[in-house]
Amino acid sequence: MKNNKIYFSVNNISKKYILLCLMLLLCICCFGCGKKDKDNKETVVEDGTVVFTFGDEPITKGEVYIYINTVKEKYEAQYGEGIWEITLPKSEDGETTVTMEEFTREEVINEIIKVKTLFAQAESYGITLTTEQETNIQTAASEFYDGLTDVDIETLEMTLDIVIKVMTENTIATMVENKLLEENPIEISDEEARMTTFYDMYFNCYSYDENGVMVSYTEEQKDIQYENALTACSTLATAIIDENSEAENIENLAEYYKLDYADEYTITPEEIMNTYGEEVYNLLYSMENGDYSTVVETEYGYHVFQMIALTDKKATQARKDSMTAEAVELYLQENLMEWQKEIDSEFTYPESINMEVYNTIKIN
Repeated sequence: MKNNKIYFSVNNISKKYILLCLMLLLCICCFGCGKKDKDNKETVVEDGTVVFTFGDEPITKGEVYIYINTVKEKYEAQYGEGIWEITLPKSEDGETTVTMEEFTREEVINEIIKVKTLFAQAESYGITLTTEQETNIQTAASEFYDGLTDVDIETLEMTLDIVIKVMTENTIATMVENKLLEENPIEISDEEARMTTFYDMYFNCYSYDENGVMVSYTEEQKDIQYENALTACSTLATAIIDENSEAENIENLAEYYKLDYADEYTITPEEIMNTYGEEVYNLLYSMENGDYSTVVETEYGYHVFQMIALTDKKATQARKDSMTAEAVELYLQENLMEWQKEIDSEFTYPESINMEVYNTIKIN
């Protein structure tokens, strides 16, 4: 089979699932209630080809396959064919799990419902395809269909009309989504998305015993760590005055003192507050880029901080993109849930799915 590609929009997956499960979402595709043979002769859809019904519309194996095929190719290209052997945590405690295939099967259905729901709003938003878009869809659909084997076509009850329909619905659904967001723009400020990068030369005052239990240092050991921290701080200050750039390297000093927990961190202001407390938080945000702190004591030991970037531009932009995507998804879901209820208030997964038919469409 050819490497058939269908454009996907991005959909956020619940944070309960590992980052890997980032979001499938497809972004062109069409539909077909009727089944046609290779010569496009109209036939009747049989119950054995229907995976589920949404509203009054039956969704057949051929249509669902297009979504599954796109997700499969996307995941395997990014993570390898072994992706389907992964088991994901389904609950926060990790005790309930779900296989990657089970997870993907549910997400595919969710995506189809999303596309159908958005597509149903096209008229109210005045969304129609241009002649150029229709031509592009026809070309892409033909390429996809020509890449299928005769076995695929027969087994999946696939037709060219189904491919065109899936691509058409996805294109229009994306246009409706964009229109909705244009009318209600979502903006995340740099301050909201702020990420700060600093180095923590951390002189810890505890260790772990053979059972993994944390054991505090003796007072004598703590005094040694404090003196080391003072000396390191003095070394940095002297290096700055003498303009000795080699000595002014906090990472080298951390290595010299064999500080196992010293490291560079890029985290949010909230994470700094929760990790270090208000005193360190206020200290860090009173510093300028490149500044070193004096020795700071916390309940776990002594620290000398170097501020690298009060606002790390690259990390902040990445977080802004992520926060925007989450906010957009939340806003869309609020609208989608209302629209979905209007179309089919009884639809639920997996109760509304003919799993016997659905499981005949293989993922791996």
